[in-house]
Amino acid sequence: MIRRCRIILPAFIIAFTSIFPAVSQQNLLDYENSLKFAGYLKSTLQYDFAMQEYERINFLWPGDSLVIMELVQTYRLNDQCDRLDRAFTLIQDNISKHNSVRSAKEYLNFALKCKSESSRFFDISIKLKPEERTYYNLAYYWVNQNYNSAITYCRTRIESGLAAKSDLFQLTVDFQNEKYKSPAVSVLMSAVVPGSGKLYSGRFGDAMVSFLSVTTNTWAAWRAFNKKGIRSANGWIFGSLAFGFYSANLWGSAKAAKTYNSNLKKRYQSNAEQIIYSSF
Repeated sequence: MIRRCRIILPAFIIAFTSIFPAVSQQNLLDYENSLKFAGYLKSTLQYDFAMQEYERINFLWPGDSLVIMELVQTYRLNDQCDRLDRAFTLIQDNISKHNSVRSAKEYLNFALKCKSESSRFFDISIKLKPEERTYYNLAYYWVNQNYNSAITYCRTRIESGLAAKSDLFQLTVDFQNEKYKSPAVSVLMSAVVPGSGKLYSGRFGDAMVSFLSVTTNTWAAWRAFNKKGIRSANGWIFGSLAFGFYSANLWGSAKAAKTYNSNLKKRYQSNAEQIIYSSF
């Protein structure tokens, strides 16, 4: 009996130790543990590895709405704009068949992050409540720098009472009421008083340089011509310089006004994107 036990016991131990790792590995790779591990990777900003893990889970357990949501969100967090179409393929059943507002918002957030101009955006935003829909649609115009549409959309929604009470709508109103500089006015001002067009556009230093460059060379040319007449070489030299600086002053004044307007739009664009991207 003792001899038999000596034979059976080692065999049992060997069998148990060979089976246990396989069972442990199977438990570690089951649905719940896989999901926890992917969540850990995502929470620690290891988005590349998190995407791979969620892709694996989605392959083993296809159609799981939670996994799909997490996968699409990880695409967005990792700036994987090349996977926007795949994200729609994954999430469209949740949106169209199950009317999942959360899924719709996640795709819209991803599209905004990627500045997508797809008309699909409006087809999906219609799933949201009116106030949320107006916010997302306005955000779409802003991220794609379609300023005229943003202003028109904002105005019509305010008139119809559907404007969302948000910083983005107020920003659009301020943007619409902003005073821009006219290049034509800037050129006309500098034609009369050199440098004044640049001063009009907020370029004080450039305005002083233009004024002094034109006036000093003009005065020097006048003085030379006054002494020696039209045969004065200095008069022609300083006159040519004065004409060159005067022409550059006119061109620079138009450019200063355009640069002012461009920088103004860039500031509004930056503020709009900050508002939009901080909302998700």
